[in-house]
Amino acid sequence: MQNIAPPQSRPWYKEPYVWMLIGFPLSSIIVCSILLTFAINTKDSLVRDHYYKDGLAMNQEFKWDHKARNMDIRVEFNIHDNMASLNVLNSRLDMPSTLLIKFSHPTLHEKDRDALLQLTPGSRSYQGFIDALDDGRYYMQVECPEQSWRIRGEVFVVNGETHSL
Repeated sequence: MQNIAPPQSRPWYKEPYVWMLIGFPLSSIIVCSILLTFAINTKDSLVRDHYYKDGLAMNQEFKWDHKARNMDIRVEFNIHDNMASLNVLNSRLDMPSTLLIKFSHPTLHEKDRDALLQLTPGSRSYQGFIDALDDGRYYMQVECPEQSWRIRGEVFVVNGETHSL
């Protein structure tokens, strides 16, 4: 008979199963510590210190929306290069001297634009300068602080085209 040598055992660090048993928990600990570091060191901008006052102010702003709806205020606007024009199609109120128009981009804060529009004498038309506005989807808001009303909506702005709210 032949002598059969016993199988030689390898050292533990050369076994793949050992590294698999060590690797999975170790990788989760590393990822968790990175996420915990980000959570501790970055400011949470969604949490406000004065949330109660913000809620009360929001309720006041909803009154502005209801007033615009009750007064049946409708507008159409046009953005051509850096010129914004807005026509009041229907309103039960007198024409205010100025209107504030705000365009908020859904994702990029640097694309937000505001403009103060002046009433053209003898008409229901407003005009004013606005910084270059890229074509795309925006949340639009037209408000009149003098008369406490506001119209809001979502629009797809294309330079030179007329849109209604």
